[in-house]
Amino acid sequence: MNILTRDFGEVEITKDDIITFDEKIYGFEEYTSFIMLYDDEFNGEYVWLQSTEEPELCFIMANPELIADYNPDFKEEAQKALGNGECEYWVMMVVNEDIKQTTVNLKSPVIINLKNHKAMQLILEASYPVKYYLFRDEKEDK
Repeated sequence: MNILTRDFGEVEITKDDIITFDEKIYGFEEYTSFIMLYDDEFNGEYVWLQSTEEPELCFIMANPELIADYNPDFKEEAQKALGNGECEYWVMMVVNEDIKQTTVNLKSPVIINLKNHKAMQLILEASYPVKYYLFRDEKEDK
């Protein structure tokens, strides 16, 4: 099947590409079906989380390995919500016109079960910032 995307035009996907958010993305609860789109230029550092239901709804996410000292503990909670299986996680970005002002949300990562393609956005108990400046020399957390 083909879907229209915000940043990549029309793309062909399969049922296996679809990620289902049973635990919804905060503020976007009516959308549950997404795919992840990759651009080889970014070497797995960034990914687009594209809604299959609304072409204009697309989130850019960063690989959490880009952030030093970020190792959230979510395994137990993710397993309860998403079931058994290996999970990966990403952090949502807010890309600013001034790229140095781009932030990531370390408080609420997106967790994806790679086995069953279920996902959730989890608010962590630990005191991680909602706005963490990704590209500044001196990180300013809010």
